[in-house]
Amino acid sequence: MPGLRAAAGRLVDLRASPHDIALGCALGAFVSITPLLGVQTLLAIIMALLLRASVPAAIVGTFVGNPISWPFIWVSTYFMGLQMVGLEGSFDPAAVERNINLLWSALLSPSPQLLDATVSLFWPLLWPMLAGSIPIGLLTAAIVYYISRNLVRGWRSRVMDRTPTAAE
Repeated sequence: MPGLRAAAGRLVDLRASPHDIALGCALGAFVSITPLLGVQTLLAIIMALLLRASVPAAIVGTFVGNPISWPFIWVSTYFMGLQMVGLEGSFDPAAVERNINLLWSALLSPSPQLLDATVSLFWPLLWPMLAGSIPIGLLTAAIVYYISRNLVRGWRSRVMDRTPTAAE
């Protein structure tokens, strides 16, 4: 936990307002809920720049999505998305496993045709996940914003209380 504490300390010490830091963390958390692995950090940076949030905080926020949380995120976004796009009841575990195996084979082989065919098989899985990631990502972002803003404010006020004034 010492590494986590040091990272949190550096994040809190950024020259940004608690709102900017919290917004950056929330944007990163939102993006990390999407199934867009490989571009989540880039999307978080772009969103942070567009919304004038803290870019380092946005990068840290993307760690909400990690190999430990991915199974929970993917299952929840998929089932939420099925409801949203009107495909409820179309979950077939055997088809998902077959498509994952096909994708793995396509990634290991240099065949562009196999990769194209596999990507088209994944669209029915990806579309609900993208749709479901929006409400789940917004809820996650709101929670992360609230927690990180209060943590930054609390940390900074605690540090200010310990700092001796010039008159002392």
